[in-house]
Amino acid sequence: MWASKIAIKISNSRMVYISLREFTTWLDVTVFELWIHFASILVSSVLLFLKLHNFMTISYQWVAAPIFIGIAFVAYFIFIIYMRSCVDYKDYRGPTLKVVFNMIRLTLLTSFLYLLINKISGELENSEVANQNTYSFIFTPIWILLFLWCAQICRATSS
Repeated sequence: MWASKIAIKISNSRMVYISLREFTTWLDVTVFELWIHFASILVSSVLLFLKLHNFMTISYQWVAAPIFIGIAFVAYFIFIIYMRSCVDYKDYRGPTLKVVFNMIRLTLLTSFLYLLINKISGELENSEVANQNTYSFIFTPIWILLFLWCAQICRATSS
């Protein structure tokens, strides 16, 4: 299956493939979450295309709305899985750590998208600097998220 491998180019001639199982284990996401994110990014991309080619006059907040809705669906899905694992298996420590990490991940992703959309909408729609935040401040949640993913990958490969 071609979709179950992710290619990473190490050098000019050698490709290393990461399987979907390794990807989901390392980042602690499910395939269902990946599909929700994929669908929301696809809808947002179509809306961005329609906005940039003047087929629709919508703001960038509306362009990013499907991504925020997808993140909300993923948060709801994570909460349902947490409740089921606590009730069915009577285990609280493992699922609690997992849900805390996943909610931190979703919060960081949401804050990054919100800050970026506010910066872009002020500069591109109004042709003025409406938001005084620098891009280093806007990308701070992504750096924290990458650090947390590194810790998650180290934890997943050591066990």
